[in-house]
Amino acid sequence: MIVYCCADMIFSTRIGHAAKDVGVTSRPARDTAMLDLRLEQVDDGKPNGPVRAVLIDLDLGPAAMEMLERVKAFDASIPVVCFGAHVATDLLSEARERGADEVLPRGQFVAELPELLARYGGG
Repeated sequence: MIVYCCADMIFSTRIGHAAKDVGVTSRPARDTAMLDLRLEQVDDGKPNGPVRAVLIDLDLGPAAMEMLERVKAFDASIPVVCFGAHVATDLLSEARERGADEVLPRGQFVAELPELLARYGGG
C-alpha cells in the first residue's frame, strides 16, 4: 500500500486516481495521527496493508518533516518520496537531510507519478 500525505485535496485525489489507474492500493493520511494508523495497519474497514512507500507534500509545512521523521522512526526501510515547489530549495534540501529517499520538484513528481506508484506499489 502507498500512503500519500498532501496539503491540497484536489492533488490528493489526483494521486489516488493515478494509483488506481496503475493497480496500486493507496490511502491518504492528512495528519500524523492518520499516518500512524496507516503505518500500524489499523483496520478501518478499507483496504489496508503493509506500507510500501509514503509520498509527502512539503506544502504541509512543519507537519511534512514530522511525517518524514515518523515514517523513518517506524521503519527506516520504508521509502519516502517528498515533493514540493521547485523554488523551495531550502525545504527540498531539508527533506533530503532528514532522510527522504527521493526529493522531487512538484512538476517532476507529477510527470513521474505513475512510474513512482508502480515501482513502489509493485504494480
